Amino acid sequence: MMPNERDRQIEGIYHLALERQTGAARRSYLDSACGDDSELRAAVEGLLKAHDGAGNFLEVPPLGPNVTLEASALTEGPGTVIGRYKLLERIGEGGFGVVYMADQTKPINRRVALKIIRLGMDTEQVIARFEAERQALAMMDHPNIARVIDAGATETGRPYFVMELVKGISITEYCDKNRLSTRQRLDLFIPVCNAVEHAHHKGVIHRDLKPSNVMVTLQDGAPLPKVIDFGISKATNQRLTEKTLFTRYSHMIGTPEYMSPEQAEMSDLDVDTRTDVYSLGVLLYELLAGALPFDPERLRSAGFAEIQRTIAEEEPPKPSTRLSSLGEEAEEVAKRRGTHADVLVKRLRNELEWIPLKAMRKERARRYRSPSELADDIRNYLDGAPLIAGPESTVYRFRKFVLRNQALVAGLAAVLAVVAVGVVVSTVFAVRAQRQAHISQAVVDLLTDDLLGSVAPEKAKSPEVTVYSVLDAASKSLEDRFEGKPLIEASIRERLGETYRKLGDYKAAEPHLERTYQIRREHLGQKNRDTLTSMSHLGSLYFLQARYDEAEPLLVKAWQTKCLVLGEEHPDTLASAIQVAYLSFLGVSSSVAPNEKAVEDLFVKTREAARRVLGDEHSVTLEATGGLATLYYGLARYEEAEPLCANGLEVTQRVLSEEHDVTLGFMNLMAMLHCQRGRYGQGTTLVTRALEIGERVLGKEHPATVQSMFVLGELYRFQGRYDDAEPLLEESVQLSRKVLGDEHFWTLYYMHHLAYLY
Repeated sequence: MMPNERDRQIEGIYHLALERQTGAARRSYLDSACGDDSELRAAVEGLLKAHDGAGNFLEVPPLGPNVTLEASALTEGPGTVIGRYKLLERIGEGGFGVVYMADQTKPINRRVALKIIRLGMDTEQVIARFEAERQALAMMDHPNIARVIDAGATETGRPYFVMELVKGISITEYCDKNRLSTRQRLDLFIPVCNAVEHAHHKGVIHRDLKPSNVMVTLQDGAPLPKVIDFGISKATNQRLTEKTLFTRYSHMIGTPEYMSPEQAEMSDLDVDTRTDVYSLGVLLYELLAGALPFDPERLRSAGFAEIQRTIAEEEPPKPSTRLSSLGEEAEEVAKRRGTHADVLVKRLRNELEWIPLKAMRKERARRYRSPSELADDIRNYLDGAPLIAGPESTVYRFRKFVLRNQALVAGLAAVLAVVAVGVVVSTVFAVRAQRQAHISQAVVDLLTDDLLGSVAPEKAKSPEVTVYSVLDAASKSLEDRFEGKPLIEASIRERLGETYRKLGDYKAAEPHLERTYQIRREHLGQKNRDTLTSMSHLGSLYFLQARYDEAEPLLVKAWQTKCLVLGEEHPDTLASAIQVAYLSFLGVSSSVAPNEKAVEDLFVKTREAARRVLGDEHSVTLEATGGLATLYYGLARYEEAEPLCANGLEVTQRVLSEEHDVTLGFMNLMAMLHCQRGRYGQGTTLVTRALEIGERVLGKEHPATVQSMFVLGELYRFQGRYDDAEPLLEESVQLSRKVLGDEHFWTLYYMHHLAYLY
């Protein structure tokens, strides 16, 4: 062991041994901390003997959770007069100074807080640190940080400064005393993060954030948190004082329970603003779970090296797990939050507990980058938006939609399919009349010579000749066939890709739509109408595959460009607006519609424009109607969703036919609305019909058919018909895994509900 490491070990054990007041307790601790190392024990006992022989000169107060390491003896008392201030009572202590409540007599009468260096602590280093704290506070200008009022020195030259008196209690005590709910605690914690962020912008790291340094006072009857005690703060980009300030390498500074791993290394040479993020995470953990991540008794009874190891290496338990481990005490913790233990445990699980755990990650690079980012994620949780701390996956982002809207329609995927601009399944290469483009003779040759000509007359009616076999043959024949004719290739690939997509084979559609967009972007430019159509088609495909991070830039860019090139009320532009509204609804894109009200406004505005320009029976109007109905359903606004859905279903049955995929989407949605309103018989009849049509027209493996199967299973479950529900829910899981994959949102959603049935 290197000499400096040995010294650090001896000093650490020595300081912790001082906490043991009796000889027996001290001997027991030394037995544990030193083991068989006789030289280590002799060195520590030598320091302890010197300490005991020195009397009160070296006495330090017992180490408690609200006392920062480096504390020393008290000096002044009530009645002492320092300048214009008369000390009334001691209200706190920092690393090297004592804080008093005092009366100011000139120029105005008021109560203040006065902090002064203890007698005997006025060394050059301590004075430098004291003046650094005073300078740090003087730079602050934030409502949630105690402000400096005055400063000076006693007749003997000991510096002091005067702060506003924060008449309050610690944030944890305030929350428990007033039985604040989880949401109220989060609301109160956000300004604390903002205050620490302000300090960081001023170039100051607090390094000792804990409940006793975050006080809550009342201002106009409302709670106002105040961050206090910058006694061991550190400057990040400037010198706080002209005097030398250097923290000894081998000296632990801070409070172990709230200390980051890098701070526990006892060197502030590598401490940055993220150490405060860690401490804020511990404080938030305590506010939520009613307990610290690591048991204080266990932590403080351990040896010095063990404290370091625990902080640096042990992963803290999840807040929900920590709360559950409290036993009977958990119920009291929950009561102080206005709820019951089992409810609080469920509330903490998953998302909410991700936030403090991310803030407390051992590796700084994996924590929140700043206190403001931590505050932003708390707001995300309160708003029901995806968390920064959440899994960085598209599955999570889509799942957020379900968590934010408990009554999510199981048939949503079929409605979402309306967003895709496609072709009618029954005609392989047919497209909507308003979107048809000129197809050259080369396309006709491809169809007659290569595809239809390859089918022998005797096999024309064979089961082997299917839509898929024709599509697959066409896909294979494209290789090198249209060299030098890229736009013809793009036209054919567009129709192949859109047909595959309409059939629910997203994987087969992908290379065609990606190649189409690439060709048109290179040869026609980004603002060409055909290029914009390809951009929308590809974005829609990614959307259906739950690849939202890839879908968002394409769909948003296509909509914005169409607004400029085609006009805001062009049919293509309105169709794109609906796609973007869905993205915003799922929390994927906040640039266009950052909240639910904005999403609703976009749907309403688009639907009104479509009705005015295109009429009530146009496909874009129906898409907008389905989107708005789905939004209202997801927000549990069933009375507003039902008339829209009923209207959409009536129009699609009349105009598009009962067998159209858009009609099936409305049928699934209406079935779930019947379920939510307790009309199980009507819902069951409707979705049974949708399932029959889906299996006959689209096939059993089509995502829309699987949705109908799932919805029927859910309706049976709601009615207590578990034996009828089980095979439907099991099959929907199996088919979704086969078609969409194990990690697709809908697969996971079906699995969740099947588990719920079990």
